[in-house]
Amino acid sequence: MPDFSQSPTNLDPPAVVDHILLPVADLEDGARTLRERHGLQAVAGGRHPKLGTANMIVPLGRQYLELITVADPREAATSRLGKRVTRALDEGRMFVDWALRTRSVDLLRAKLLAAGWELPPPWEGSRRRPDGQVLHWRTQDVDTGATWIALPFVIEWDVPDGLHPGEATAQHPSGATALRRVVVGARNPAHVREQLEVLLGDTDLYEVRAAASDGVEALVLDSPHGELVVGAR
Repeated sequence: MPDFSQSPTNLDPPAVVDHILLPVADLEDGARTLRERHGLQAVAGGRHPKLGTANMIVPLGRQYLELITVADPREAATSRLGKRVTRALDEGRMFVDWALRTRSVDLLRAKLLAAGWELPPPWEGSRRRPDGQVLHWRTQDVDTGATWIALPFVIEWDVPDGLHPGEATAQHPSGATALRRVVVGARNPAHVREQLEVLLGDTDLYEVRAAASDGVEALVLDSPHGELVVGAR
């Protein structure tokens, strides 16, 4: 899958899916289940300071799946991410959210504001890897409401070359190599498609289906044996 965000002349739009968040009650149990059901190997992630969450990573090149859990319920109750993970677990959802990668949150934010989007301020995050390396990033949410939405948030990484989470070493029994497509459910699919085109452009990185509620429904991964589907078919 081409990574258009690596081109300095293509900042508009980001045009690449970065990662998808899967809520789990326990990281080790979640990683074991993902390996047994889908042949995907998770590796150690880290703790998110002040957010009340922790993760493990399923690397897929410059993309990844993020197993995420509530590590501190009190802390999680004060953060948007912590609240979303808690709610996803309570409701038995398979996915929490998905993220696009951009080289510049500021440029994308200016573009969306000029197009009339109402956006919350960007925020900064970090976590420490098991080897002590600290990863930093900035994110831009496109909505602050309590309801589930079909649209992704956007992330701008500030990490040394080779330390993007998706570049970690992992041997997947399934042979999975990359994310091919994110399948999104939407109550108003036509409107969601219009918004995603603003964010991603004309691409096959996503598929929008009519659904009773908004949010990610499934992931399609590339593997030597054909498409590997995680989630609802």
